[in-house]
Amino acid sequence: MSLLCRGLKSWCLVFKAVVIWALKVPILIALSLIAYILAPLLALFIVHDEESEITGHPSLLPGTPREFLQGWCRIFQTPDAPVDEVYWAEYEMDGWLQTNFRSAYTDYAFVRWMYRVAWLWRNPAYGFGEMFGWNGYDLKILSAHGSDDDWYRGKSSCAYWTAQNAYGQKSFYVQIRLYFYKNRCLDILAGYKFFSDPQTKFVAMRFNPFRKYPK
Repeated sequence: MSLLCRGLKSWCLVFKAVVIWALKVPILIALSLIAYILAPLLALFIVHDEESEITGHPSLLPGTPREFLQGWCRIFQTPDAPVDEVYWAEYEMDGWLQTNFRSAYTDYAFVRWMYRVAWLWRNPAYGFGEMFGWNGYDLKILSAHGSDDDWYRGKSSCAYWTAQNAYGQKSFYVQIRLYFYKNRCLDILAGYKFFSDPQTKFVAMRFNPFRKYPK
């Protein structure tokens, strides 16, 4: 009986985590929409600083100041990367922006602004995702189905995990990628990103029925 009670208590805690996550999602969706609208304006308020000083992570270009939103609005950008990341980290090299404007990046302020907007649109309101995140200190995986590696292997996969942190709090993470036509797939993420580097596990909330991914 005690074993049954422990099992029920464990699943009740996971259910509670699902409910709390579900309550966060509409708030974060609203903040993301606001971030999309504000991004062209926010991208004007820039400071330059050493990447590691701001993010706490090793600098991609040590000694080269990178672009960040000013402190009062920095919560709208990714906490672990500057807003010029599309250019310097060479994101989406086959995309419209990189194909048509990369060569003009250093010469034109307008082009640099466009790159900042592209990053803010790529990760809207990411700072809020961290603020609403789950404390992953001393994270321990309790149950698992599938592998995180399958997500990057160009094939359909479904995986989910439950975990517990040092404070006895339980949570979950779900990854679903279903290919339906060539390299087009349905992507679903729910829960919290257990396998990201930061201690705070960001809220995962993706539903993209037309994702294009190399296969």
